[in-house]
Amino acid sequence: MFIFPLMNNTTPQNQAIQQALESVFGYKQFRDNQETIIKHTLEGNHSLVIMPTGGGKSLCYQIPAIISDGLTLVISPLISLMKDQVEALRTNGVEAAAINSSLSSDELRLIAQKVESGVLKLLYVSPEKASSPRFLNFISQKKLSLLAIDEAHCVSIWGNDFRPEYAKLHQLIKLFPQTPVMALTATADAATRVDILEQLKLDKAELFLSSFERKNINIEVRPAYKRFQHIVDIIEENPNTSGIIYCLSRKSTENLAAKLKERGYKAAHYHAQIPSEERSRIQEAFQKDEIPIICATIAFGMGIDKSNVRWILHYNLPKNVESYYQEIGRAGRDGLDAKAVLFAGFGDVMTFRSMIEDSSASLQFKQVQLQKLNRIWEFSQATSCRTNFILNYFGEIRSEKCKHCDNCKNPPRGFDGTILTQKALSALKRTNEKVGVQLLADVLRGSMRREILDLGFHTIKTFGVGKETPRADWLEYITQMINLGFIELDYTQNARLKCTSLGNEVLFKSRKVKLTKAKVWQKKEPLAKSKRSKKEKFKAELLEVLKNTRRLTAEAQGVIPSNIFSDATLAEMVEKCPLLTEDFKAISGVGSFKFNEYGNVFLSAIQQYTLDQDILKNVKGSTYLITLMKYKEGLSPFQIAKERGVASDTIFGHIGYLYEKYEAVDVMQYINTDDIDKIKPVYLKSLDAERPETAVYLHFGEQVQRYKIRLVISWIKRNEQ
Repeated sequence: MFIFPLMNNTTPQNQAIQQALESVFGYKQFRDNQETIIKHTLEGNHSLVIMPTGGGKSLCYQIPAIISDGLTLVISPLISLMKDQVEALRTNGVEAAAINSSLSSDELRLIAQKVESGVLKLLYVSPEKASSPRFLNFISQKKLSLLAIDEAHCVSIWGNDFRPEYAKLHQLIKLFPQTPVMALTATADAATRVDILEQLKLDKAELFLSSFERKNINIEVRPAYKRFQHIVDIIEENPNTSGIIYCLSRKSTENLAAKLKERGYKAAHYHAQIPSEERSRIQEAFQKDEIPIICATIAFGMGIDKSNVRWILHYNLPKNVESYYQEIGRAGRDGLDAKAVLFAGFGDVMTFRSMIEDSSASLQFKQVQLQKLNRIWEFSQATSCRTNFILNYFGEIRSEKCKHCDNCKNPPRGFDGTILTQKALSALKRTNEKVGVQLLADVLRGSMRREILDLGFHTIKTFGVGKETPRADWLEYITQMINLGFIELDYTQNARLKCTSLGNEVLFKSRKVKLTKAKVWQKKEPLAKSKRSKKEKFKAELLEVLKNTRRLTAEAQGVIPSNIFSDATLAEMVEKCPLLTEDFKAISGVGSFKFNEYGNVFLSAIQQYTLDQDILKNVKGSTYLITLMKYKEGLSPFQIAKERGVASDTIFGHIGYLYEKYEAVDVMQYINTDDIDKIKPVYLKSLDAERPETAVYLHFGEQVQRYKIRLVISWIKRNEQ
């Protein structure tokens, strides 16, 4: 367990907060509103925290929990999510536990003992457990420093994951009138925010609204045409990475996973009808990078706390913007680049519309859901910045381009689409408006498919007038015509197309139409190994070494690999290639506890790889490392100099540098206190000189050996500056 000093009279709040950030989590700086929220909470205030998935919400309540006296109770909706959070905290040396239905009586008794003794800092429970009379009676007698309610949008009927159990949490809050409450969620529009505060009866809560933008996620929308080939291309472009493919139906998850496995990919399907033990096995295998690809319904949702998901694909249109943004937020939680691709088709709109209209919900609820469905479809068809569409939806108004969505990176090109539209509308009229999008495209293309022949559409005058335009482009252009109001969908007749009054103006009154060019999707080939520079090859191989070290360490400890060190931390290790202890400690994500637990293993792996590799002739810092290794073998500086074929002063310079970096070298073997007393005042007076060491050497002439001057200066830098 990591022993962390609580705030007290001698440990100011700011110092304690920063110390927890660096020592426990290994970060130097906070993101967005994190520090402000933490201080607000430590002052005893309620808050509603709206922060995108992957934006660092959990840190907002974990740091107050660590540095406060008492227990922090966290309400979390899923067992898998609680398990991941607890494991991540424990790998950082923080005592945490979760109460769920899978625990034995002995395990529950041990948790209760830890609560009683004050050892436990965070306790995770489900909303069902938190509102049960037995638990309320147990917890009411304890000292709570903070009550955190995660996924707080579940309390609102206007949220996208309403759960009645959340509405009972005000009973728990009422038991602790002096305890600050922090409600947190990633997706909540203005109406949902108001409802959360009303349902939880948090009258004086401060709203903390962070930017919803996730700059490391590249957003794309593609037509729902040849989706499987697109998916294969994306997987090939991102080899050896983890991803989730969200599907609308259970059958789709099964079929898609089967097709991917036939292609040789490690994939699994996941939905609510799979037995719970199998679901747990699949989720754990995904977390441990054993199964990198999951084809899932939204049942594979809030329980995912995996930092290195590199891509999220939506095989079907999500039901609303909230669901979409929450789901793509599961990518790139480590801050590295990630990809989100949505395949949009009218068929999904029809399916959702039927589900909403056929439900037993109130008319008001149905109207809200239909409006939300319309907005996600508008998002999929937008020709301007998609990120701004989402930000504006959540009330964060912005107009400048994001530069990480497809429309910003590859802006749509407009063209005069009047003739194309006239062809489509004319063909629609001649089929007596009895076709859908797919069939109209086939008529325009001159397809001889059975349905067209049976209906006699091959005999109409406009049959095949658009054969020069690819089918995929026709599907996109017809969709644009619908969005522009020239064609409408009749949902009462299986989404048949109808010509509108605006469409008639195009046909009979020479109304002009502007369309945008259909996008051309080209597979991006991953950088061939043969084309890599020596430096790129060095980094790629070092990354594999570190990932393998992480995998073996995780297997030995039975934890999720990314909980040891995230992909972002490994990437920084590769980029900076730290060969000495202090440099390794400076890597973001390497806190005191993790360094003590894993630092030597990973540092040794980097050192050994650097010494053994034959790709780069000179690796920055390797000369010091070689000297350090020889020193540890027991060789003197003079022996090392002789073996390496360099001057002894150079090796003494290395020894001094290693001493400054807190490596285990003893400079007092080669200097004494008299040397320090003699050289120190001259050095301090020479600090303004361009080269202080040379100035000291010139001052003493031949009286003092240069290596002693170097070592004394290193001693001063480490011990007195």
